[in-house]
Amino acid sequence: MRLLTAKPAILLGIIIALGIPGVSSAQTSNFEPVAPRTGSARLAGFGGAYTALEAGFDTLSTNPAALAYVSKAWSIARIDSTASGPIFDLPSVFKSDDVANAMLDLVTENNGLYFSGDITGPLAFGKVDHNFGFGIFNRTITIADIPSISYARLLVGEEFLMLGGYGLTVYKTEDYELSLGLQLKGFFQVFVAESGSAVSVINTLTDADLDGLPSVLSTGFGLDAGFLFKYRDNFTGGIVCRDLFTPVFTNYYDSISDFLDGSSSSDTDYDRLSPDLSVGIVYEIPVPDRWTTITGWKVMADYRDILSFFDPLYRNPVLNFAVGTELELIDVVSVRLGLHETYLAAGIGLDATVCVIDFAMYGSELGLEPGRQPVLNIAFSLSFEL
Repeated sequence: MRLLTAKPAILLGIIIALGIPGVSSAQTSNFEPVAPRTGSARLAGFGGAYTALEAGFDTLSTNPAALAYVSKAWSIARIDSTASGPIFDLPSVFKSDDVANAMLDLVTENNGLYFSGDITGPLAFGKVDHNFGFGIFNRTITIADIPSISYARLLVGEEFLMLGGYGLTVYKTEDYELSLGLQLKGFFQVFVAESGSAVSVINTLTDADLDGLPSVLSTGFGLDAGFLFKYRDNFTGGIVCRDLFTPVFTNYYDSISDFLDGSSSSDTDYDRLSPDLSVGIVYEIPVPDRWTTITGWKVMADYRDILSFFDPLYRNPVLNFAVGTELELIDVVSVRLGLHETYLAAGIGLDATVCVIDFAMYGSELGLEPGRQPVLNIAFSLSFEL
C-alpha cells in the first residue's frame, strides 16, 4: 500500500496553541523508542550526515572522531523545519469547509496518507572547537499515519537533547592521521498518542482535542563512537556507530492530566535503541588558487545502517547507499546535490556571516523496497552561528 506525506504547519500550530511539548505514538502499548536527533537542512541537501564529514557545528551529527579537526564555531540558535508528504495537496484540504471529509477523500484517492513535521529549535546552543563539541537542542515532531480508512495513528511530541563529544588524533605522520571519538548524549521526550479509525484520528487532529490522549515519557542516555583515517588534506575515510549503547526508560500515562500529576499507569519499561553502524569516505577536490569563484568542492559517499541486515525484515540493501557533493562559491553560496535511498536530494545555502540560511528538497523511502512508499521532504533552516 502506498503512503504519502504532508505539510505539518497546521499540526505544529495546534501544538503551540495548546502549549503541549509533543510527539505521538499510535498506541502506547506498542510504543517503540524514538531515536533523538537534530535537524539540518544543509546535511539534507546532499543526502544526510556523512560518516567521514567534518561539518562545523553539524559535526555533532556526523562522527565524533571528526571533532579532532573542527575549527572553532558557536551556535546561538537555530530553526530547522522539515515538512514531509503530499505537501502540494494539503493546502486545498485545509482550505476546505469540511477539513475532515476532504482529508478522508485524500486518503481514499492515494490508498493511504502519511505526513509529518519536524522542527529543531529555537534551542540549538553549543560550541565545537578543536577536539571538543557540545550542544543543547529541542525538537518538535508531528506525525499522522493513515494507511486506510479503518486504521490510523497520530503522534505528537517534544524532545530535549544534550550532546557532548571529544575527538582525538591518536597517530600522525606526514601523510596520514588516525583519530578516534566518543560522544555522550542524554535526552527526554514527551509524547501524546491516539490510534483508531481514520475518522476518529482525523477528528482529533482537526478539533485539536488532545487533552484525553494517552501520554508517554521517555528518558535515555547513549554513546556514539567513531574512527577516521585522513590521507593528506584530501581524502578521509570513517566508521561510526551511532547509539552504540543507548538504553531508554519509558513511563505510560492514561492522559495528559495524569502525566502532569505524575500518575503513571504502569511500571517503567526498559528498551534500547538499535545501533546504526555506517562507513563512508569524503574527498575534497583540490581547487587552484587562481579560481576565485569556486572556493571549495567535496564529494561524499556512505553505506549506512549495516547492522539492519540482521533484522527479521530488512530493507533492500541499495536503500542504505548515499552519495553527495557540495560546491562552495566565493565562500558565501553553497550548492548541494545528492542521492539518498535511491532518490535525489538538492539544496542551497547562503552564509550571511551572522546567520546561515539553508534550503533542501529530497526524497525518502518508507517501505522496504525502492519506490514502494516514496515521500517528498522540504527542509528550511535559519541558523545563527559565530
